[in-house]
Amino acid sequence: MTDSRRGIRSALFAILPMLFVALLMLPEPFAFAGSSSTLEIEPPSEADSASVATSTSTRSSNDADDDDDDDDDDQVASKDVVIPDKAGGAHPAAVAQPAAADNDKNLNSAQRDDADDDSDDDDDSDEEVAHAPVAKDTPALETRMDRETDSDGNDTIATSTITSAFVGDYLVSLRKDVVAAHDPLGSARAEASFISIHKDLSETFALTGGFGSYRTLYYNDFVGSMVAHWHADDWSISAGIARNLLAKSAESIRSNIRETDFGLSASYDLTKHLSSDFELHHRVYSDGNSSNDLAFSPVYEFALEKSQFDLGYSFNYRSFARKANHGYYDPRRLISNGLTATWKFDREQYYGNFEASEGHADIKGAAGGLGAANSAMCTSIVATMGLRPSKDVSVEGYWGGEWSAAWSSNALGLKIRYSF
Repeated sequence: MTDSRRGIRSALFAILPMLFVALLMLPEPFAFAGSSSTLEIEPPSEADSASVATSTSTRSSNDADDDDDDDDDDQVASKDVVIPDKAGGAHPAAVAQPAAADNDKNLNSAQRDDADDDSDDDDDSDEEVAHAPVAKDTPALETRMDRETDSDGNDTIATSTITSAFVGDYLVSLRKDVVAAHDPLGSARAEASFISIHKDLSETFALTGGFGSYRTLYYNDFVGSMVAHWHADDWSISAGIARNLLAKSAESIRSNIRETDFGLSASYDLTKHLSSDFELHHRVYSDGNSSNDLAFSPVYEFALEKSQFDLGYSFNYRSFARKANHGYYDPRRLISNGLTATWKFDREQYYGNFEASEGHADIKGAAGGLGAANSAMCTSIVATMGLRPSKDVSVEGYWGGEWSAAWSSNALGLKIRYSF
């Protein structure tokens, strides 16, 4: 198994640079932004072993709004999640999860950064973090690959291709996801295509909507989302609904678990350096289950010379109506809290983000592994590094790990983005 994994990693590192060079040599890159072939869904190959995702968590057709030095969506462990999202599956994402719903926090964070920049104009620039420029109003192509494994024997490889461009005042994004998942019982695969449209209706209000479809070996269905964004002064609020296929594991793909997510997220700047994020979700699953999630995470930012250090606290509450055993982690009740430390820097041609968290989780009513204990200490580490070899190109890689007394996971990812 070790030799096989090394072979796969070697092949990936050999193939991806060649793809990157080929992209740079394309004579008319704008054709990608207008190509409808991104939405074509081909039947899954029977020789392939697995499933489709978007979370890590991965992760969103609004990536044109997500700058390269703010890549929380690329990290395995986000700052407001103390305990691993143990799903019986490696990849904590959903097939073609509508980017509008998945990126509320990123949009709120970006809006808050803009507000911070406006309020800090009179400050000493040496004390501020160097931020990358806002995404240009030009077409962009992004390709990414993520692989995650865990101690339950789950192995998931997800690939995504995203093209985006402004059509008038509308940001249009096309996304194609393919996920191959494997567990001790076998393999599953899913593919999804998604189109999303974002429109700023005013300086404070915007709408994002999207629709698409997914296909597995035995099933196919639609996915979609609608999200409203509001930003004013120090407040950023998003509310919406999203329907997607859960691709948290090979088992959840085989079971064809669909999820409808009613979500509300908000962020508020209490002071110049102190901010807080809040999230509330009610999810309904196609197997008759449902869940409620609540997260609250205040963060204090320390401005260093050309870098930033964030110290935060996170509180999470999660509850499920019943135990379903369909490939996603479904404790009857989970309460966790802990501390998170993040250091990030941006030197224009390269940037990085390093995060570590330690927390305690109280768990009731889950089966096996992490859920078998009444409580557990959980640790996570994420390291992200990126390069900008030119003003239009960025290459980013990350590694992340999560550990508890009875469960662990590791993830690697690579993303290449090209703006035309």
